[in-house]
Amino acid sequence: MTGTAPEQTPMYQQANQPGRTVSIVGIVLGALALLFGAIAGIAGLICGIVGVAKGNRLGWWAIGVSVVASVVGILVGLALIGSVHH
Repeated sequence: MTGTAPEQTPMYQQANQPGRTVSIVGIVLGALALLFGAIAGIAGLICGIVGVAKGNRLGWWAIGVSVVASVVGILVGLALIGSVHH
């Protein structure tokens, strides 16, 4: 048999997606904003913006999660502080 062997593709092939890692980090930081408030939320927002700038759609999720979780985290923190003082 002469010829070339067919090209084998691995079962799991890592897609070359620029900004994917920073977008995932942004989602995780955004989720942590529920516990740490705006500190982690701002970091997640920045990571999401960088991910979008690199062309990754997960960056939009990171932005959304960061904003929503930051607002909820701040509101929960204010509610807890208000309940302690009364």
